[in-house]
Amino acid sequence: MDFSRKISQSFVTQVTPARMFKALILDSHNICAKLMFSSIKSIELIEGDGGVGTIKDINFFEGSSVKYMKQRIDMIDKEKFICKYSFIEGDVVMDKLELITYEVKFEGYGNGGCVCKISSEFKPKEGTEITEVDIELGKDRAIGMYEVVEAYLLAHPRDGEPGSIEQINFTEGSSYNYAKHWIDEIDEENLVCKYTMIEGDALGDNVESIAYEVRFGAAANSSEGGGCFCQMTSNYQMIGDFEIKEEEIKASKERVLGIYKLVENHLLNNPQVYA
Repeated sequence: MDFSRKISQSFVTQVTPARMFKALILDSHNICAKLMFSSIKSIELIEGDGGVGTIKDINFFEGSSVKYMKQRIDMIDKEKFICKYSFIEGDVVMDKLELITYEVKFEGYGNGGCVCKISSEFKPKEGTEITEVDIELGKDRAIGMYEVVEAYLLAHPRDGEPGSIEQINFTEGSSYNYAKHWIDEIDEENLVCKYTMIEGDALGDNVESIAYEVRFGAAANSSEGGGCFCQMTSNYQMIGDFEIKEEEIKASKERVLGIYKLVENHLLNNPQVYA
């Protein structure tokens, strides 16, 4: 006899389907660990690159009712905002279950919002039965995480998009305390970003703002066709008739190049990141 249980639930949000899908599915290993920092210790990709077959290892802090769970991506449709995934391993509830499968759909609703439809199936191990407590626990965890992400996206309606303002805070002992960047334009297809440093002690007393344009393109001389070139153009808007010194421009270029080199080294050492 099949003792599987199927549950359907849904909720409506004012966030667009694309943003909810990106945050909860494509970037969940980053944003969920960031927002649920009191319970989730880490989310790591231990297999795959985020596509079908990817396995995520979710670790919880000591004191949580769950220590860890492993999630496998079974199907993903980025155009229709649909994802199917399964919890295939973990403690507590998973000692009774063979797996839990989910199908999540994000559909447009109202003026710029969406409805999130979640279908879940609980498959018990042979000789065990699923209690209502187990069902409610699984439902509450899923909806709870979705509501936390929804609240974050509503509080940051242009997070990472043109018009966003990012504040960068430096550690004590650094040459600067902070800087604010305004995102002017992002062209994901052509790999171009324009942003402006609009505030911060890095500007000093004589620079009103610094506008940057960054372009990434395939390197023509790459032996395997996998490299790229990074081209950056900067425009200094000065206050009054002040003229910036060449050594100051050079120092700024070296700082930016240093950041790019650090990111490059990290990506080379971790080829699965942003793959």
